[in-house]
Amino acid sequence: MSTMNDSEKPLLRPGRAGTWVAVLLAVTVLTWLVVGVATALGGWIGWLVAAVPIVVFIALPFSLYWLSEGRTGPSWVALIFTIALLVTAVAVPGDRYMRAVGTPVTATVSDVSCSYENRSGRCLYDYTLRGPDGRTLPGAFQDTVEYPPGSSLSVVADPRGVIAPRLAADLETTWIFDIATLVAFAGFAATAVLAAVLGERRRRELAATAGERTRVRKPGGGSGAKRGSGRKKRGR
Repeated sequence: MSTMNDSEKPLLRPGRAGTWVAVLLAVTVLTWLVVGVATALGGWIGWLVAAVPIVVFIALPFSLYWLSEGRTGPSWVALIFTIALLVTAVAVPGDRYMRAVGTPVTATVSDVSCSYENRSGRCLYDYTLRGPDGRTLPGAFQDTVEYPPGSSLSVVADPRGVIAPRLAADLETTWIFDIATLVAFAGFAATAVLAAVLGERRRRELAATAGERTRVRKPGGGSGAKRGSGRKKRGR
């Protein structure tokens, strides 16, 4: 029987690191998309839906502690990339959707109100926009810049009315977030693979040590058999 103590037992079974890395990356991508879609919908309902995925997303890097067999370094490195991915999740999915299906519109501000004011007195304004045909564009357009009623804005509107209008100028610079997303995900994936390699090496070492101890302490070894045969000879 092996006498390994708890500190010498692997946190994961050897040979499963590749599977766990694949699962971790798949969950990361899926959670990122859920956060992006929920926040793109806007409003308190969208952020309420995104609350749980955000918590899960932030907790994902700490799974590298088990994957790397007790090393904390990979988790903290991965957390940096996770925070960057969380920032891009708020922007990229919604922006890519609007670039794909949105319609450029010259809208007119028909109504404006301050929905939130911070301590410095800066407002987050809610706008009601009307299209060239006079119809109200679906969705609440928000900005920290104040546009008086009657102002003309170049926006991209969602023909399905799912996502609120966005400034056309903002969508022209979203490629920066696209690149940031790719870099952050590549960094997260590389950290996970490195953690898996280090952890798998440690698990194999622990497994080899456990095997050696099992063989050494195995009952009924050769020395006992020799003593028994000696007793038989003397008995004759």
